[in-house]
Amino acid sequence: MHSKLALALAALGCTLAAPARADFSADFADVQGTGGASLTRIEVSGGRMRMDTDHGSILADASSGRILMLMPDKREYMDMGKMAQSMNAMLANVPPQMREMMKQRMAAHGGGVSVSYAPTGQTATVAGYACAIYRVTVGANHMSDSCLTDLSAAGIDAADQATVRKVFDDLRAMAQTASAGMVKSTLSQLPGGKFPVQMTRYDGGKVVDVAQIKNVNRAAVNRADFEIPAGYTEQEMPAMGMHH
Repeated sequence: MHSKLALALAALGCTLAAPARADFSADFADVQGTGGASLTRIEVSGGRMRMDTDHGSILADASSGRILMLMPDKREYMDMGKMAQSMNAMLANVPPQMREMMKQRMAAHGGGVSVSYAPTGQTATVAGYACAIYRVTVGANHMSDSCLTDLSAAGIDAADQATVRKVFDDLRAMAQTASAGMVKSTLSQLPGGKFPVQMTRYDGGKVVDVAQIKNVNRAAVNRADFEIPAGYTEQEMPAMGMHH
């Protein structure tokens, strides 16, 4: 998983508690930098969830456990459950030295990299929201800061909260399956009942862009947003190269 995708998933994992309402969507936009925000839109409705980034989208169905990654540049999609099973099959019965090699390959492609949140003790006000700043690290690298607010005003209903929780349970299970138990998921450490209103991304210790929440909408979400777009084909799990 690419580090930006890991950060976006981490941000989305904070949206876990709110008063009862209906469908939910939120848009984010860059306010500093040349673009490249890790998260641009969140949608939750009817047991389904969608998350958009600058480079693709995640579609999840909580009832079936199916999670897809859309890749618009290739007009392809990948079934993340199938990907996890393929990786598990490749790793489960290989010798220890080969397992280590595969683990290194996973890390090189962003897979199995730990994502951690740590409160900095700093606070801010963003778009009218009082928020607390958390430092996000991917592996050993400080990748971003997220300013998290309580979700009392945004409004995710009880059913949509359950959807988000179920999807993240499925992601945790997929991470364990994909690594054949070699990597522990860190999604459980995310602060619950919070919502990201600003995300600051770093590269080499320097700020490269800042994304802020643009709007929150509780109107009905278009059901087509949760479907595979017409003309997309499925990408099979790429071979991890076990030859010498």
